[in-house]
Amino acid sequence: MSGKRNQRRTVMACIVAMACAMLPGQTYAQAGDAIGDAAQRLLALQASNAAAAPAQPMLGVEAGAAWKRYMKSFDTAIPTHYGSSFEDVGRPPDANQHDAD
Repeated sequence: MSGKRNQRRTVMACIVAMACAMLPGQTYAQAGDAIGDAAQRLLALQASNAAAAPAQPMLGVEAGAAWKRYMKSFDTAIPTHYGSSFEDVGRPPDANQHDAD
């Protein structure tokens, strides 16, 4: 959840930076440079993880429910029409149709 929140914040910061970049009296080239600089700074901040919130613990009830959902995901077989398995590694693409026969 916090990953999506951080992504939204980054996108919003980029939008604000772009909106503020074109100030009166600036040319489009100058505004483009300002947008590029702001984007580079935002990407560097994201890559450095310097503004990240501290990790939050997952409480027992939520952790238990998440683990049950994870384990339940293995109850359903992956459909063969996805056409990929460890057996198919290294085979030519047309040879991967062995499950369809």
